[in-house]
Amino acid sequence: MSGAFDIGVSAMLASQRQLATTSHNIANVNTAGYSRQQVELNQRPPQFIGTGFLGKGVDVSSVTRSTSEFLSAQVRSSSASEAKAVTFSDLAKQVDALVGDGTFGPALQRFFQTLQDANNEPASTPARQVFVIAAKSLTSQVQDIDHRFDGLSDNINNDIRHRVTQLNTYTTALANSNRDIVQAYGISQGQPPNDLLDQRDQILKDISKLANVTTVEMADHSLNVFIGNSELVVASDTSVRLSTTANPLDGGKLEVSKTGGSGSTVISDSITSGSLAGIFAFRDEVLNPSRNALGRLAAGLSFTANSQHHAGLDLRGALGGDLFSLGAPVVNGVLGNGSTVTLALDPANIGKLTDSDYDLTHDGTNFLLKRKTDGVIQTLSGTGPFTVDGLTITVSGVPTTSDQFLLQPTRFLSRSFGALISDPLKVALASPVKSSANLTNLSAAKISPPKVLDAQDSNLLVPTTLVFNTPPTTFQINGAGPLIPYTAGSNVDLNGWRIQITGAPTAGDTFRIDPNGNGRGDNTNGLLLADLRTSQPLLGGTASYQDAFSQLVSKVGAQAQQAQISGDALKVQLDNAEASRDSVAGVNLDEEAANLIRFQQAFQAAAQLIQATNETFKALIAATR
Repeated sequence: MSGAFDIGVSAMLASQRQLATTSHNIANVNTAGYSRQQVELNQRPPQFIGTGFLGKGVDVSSVTRSTSEFLSAQVRSSSASEAKAVTFSDLAKQVDALVGDGTFGPALQRFFQTLQDANNEPASTPARQVFVIAAKSLTSQVQDIDHRFDGLSDNINNDIRHRVTQLNTYTTALANSNRDIVQAYGISQGQPPNDLLDQRDQILKDISKLANVTTVEMADHSLNVFIGNSELVVASDTSVRLSTTANPLDGGKLEVSKTGGSGSTVISDSITSGSLAGIFAFRDEVLNPSRNALGRLAAGLSFTANSQHHAGLDLRGALGGDLFSLGAPVVNGVLGNGSTVTLALDPANIGKLTDSDYDLTHDGTNFLLKRKTDGVIQTLSGTGPFTVDGLTITVSGVPTTSDQFLLQPTRFLSRSFGALISDPLKVALASPVKSSANLTNLSAAKISPPKVLDAQDSNLLVPTTLVFNTPPTTFQINGAGPLIPYTAGSNVDLNGWRIQITGAPTAGDTFRIDPNGNGRGDNTNGLLLADLRTSQPLLGGTASYQDAFSQLVSKVGAQAQQAQISGDALKVQLDNAEASRDSVAGVNLDEEAANLIRFQQAFQAAAQLIQATNETFKALIAATR
C-alpha cells in the first residue's frame, strides 16, 4: 500500500510544482525579458515484481525556460540597428529644423535689397545706414546658426557621457549577474536559475540599445560580452570600465575609450550600431559637414564681397575696406610631429572649397591628404606649398612617418563672421576712377567705364591718357612710350584698371582715366556688389550664396527623411524579431489558464488517489482485526 501512497504523493507534488510554475508565468506576463517556464517531469524507475515492472510515480526533473538563443540574439541585433537609426533620425531632425527655419534666406535677400536701395540713392546717408544694418543682421544670423551648432555639439557630448555611464552600469550589473548565475548553478547542482538567466538576457538587450553586442558562453555558464568589433567589456564576474576622452586631434569631439594594461584605447570606430553609433554617425555625416558648409558660405560671402568692396570708393574719398570679418582655418597636430602645417584659404579658388575636414599624414616620402566626407586620398609630393580644394597647405620642419594632422578649413569660419563697417560713409559704392573722352575728339569712338582689377595697385589713381596716333591704328599712354595696336572692344589693362574703346577713333583722339574724387553720385562699384547676388562663386562655380545654403537645407532634410524611413523599417524588423522570440518565450494567458485547470484536475486526481489508498488501507486493517 505504501507504493500507492508514494505514487499519489509524487503526482500531487508534481502537480503542485506545475501549478506554482504556471502561476509564476501568469504573474510575470508583463515583465520585460521574462521567458515562460515549464516543469519537466520524468517517470520514476519501475520496480520489478517477478511478473513484470510496477511503476513508482513521477519526479520533477527540472524547471526550464522556453527560449531560443538564436532568436534572442536576433532581437539584440535588431534592437541595436533600430536604436542607431532612431537616434540618428532624432538628431538630424534638429539640424533640419535649425537650418530650415527660414531666417537666413530673408536676411540675405534684405542685404542685397538694401544694397540696391543704396545704389538708387548713392548720396543718401540713410540708405547707406540701412544697408549697414542689414549687413550686421546677415552676419548675426550666420553667427546664430553657428552658435546653435555649438550648442548641439555640446549636447551630443553630454549625451555620449550619459550613455557611456549607462553602459558601465549595465556591464557591472552583467558581471554581477554572471557571478550569481555561476553560484546558482553550483548550489542547484546544474539546475538552471531561470529568472537570473532572464535578467541577464534583459541586461544584454539594454546594452544592445547602446552598442552592438556579442556573447560567448563559458563552461561555468557565465558570459563573456563584447561590444563593437570584439571589444571585451565583461569577462565572467569582471567588467571593463569605459570612459569618454577628447579626440587627440579635435578636443571638442568626445570618443569612447577603454582602459587596459597598455593605456587608454579609443573604440568609437568599432561601435557600428546602437544609439552611440547613431550619435557618431550623426556627428560625422550631418553635424560637422553642416557646420563646414556654413563656414564655406561665410567664406564665399566674405572673400567675394570684400574683394569687390576694395575696388570701390567711399564718400570720404578713400578706397573701400573689408565689409566682413572671417575666422581662420584650424590645424591640429598630435604631439611629437616632426613638422608643422599652416593652412590658408586660396582666394583664387574659393569655389573649390568643400564641406569636409581632412586627415594629413606622412608616409615617409609624401604627405597623404584624406578628405573625410568621401575618403578620397590625394598624394602631395614635394615640399609644397600645396594647393588643393581651395586650400593652401604650407609645411615647415622635417616630416616623419608618425606625423598626423587634422585640417578643419571651414569649421570655425562663421564663428567670427561679422560686419566691419558701422559708418555708412565708408560704404564704397563709387568707382575710384572714371573715364572720359576729350570734347575735342573728332570721332564717335567711346570709352567704357573703368573696371578695377587690382585696388592695391599703387598707380590706380594716377591720371592717365590714351592718345591715338597717325594713322589711328595704334595709341600711346600719356602720348609717349611704345605704340600699342588698337582693336575695337579689346581690353586695355593698366594701373590696376581695365577699359575698352569701341568705334573708329581718328588721329589725335584722346581718352582719359582720372581719380573719381568722392564719387558722391556714383554707384558703379555698388552695382558690381549687387551683381554678386546672382553670381555663382561656390561649389565649383555652380552655386550662388542662396543656392549653397539651399543645398545645405536640402541635404540635411534628405538625410533626416532617409533616417526616418530607415528607422521605421527597422522598427518593423525589431517588432518581427520580438514577435518571433515571444512565440517561443512569451507567456500566453489563454494557454496558462488552460494549464491551471489541467494541473488543478491532476492535483485533485492525485489527492483522490491518496484518499482511495487510505480508505483501502483502513478497510484492510479492519478486516484483519
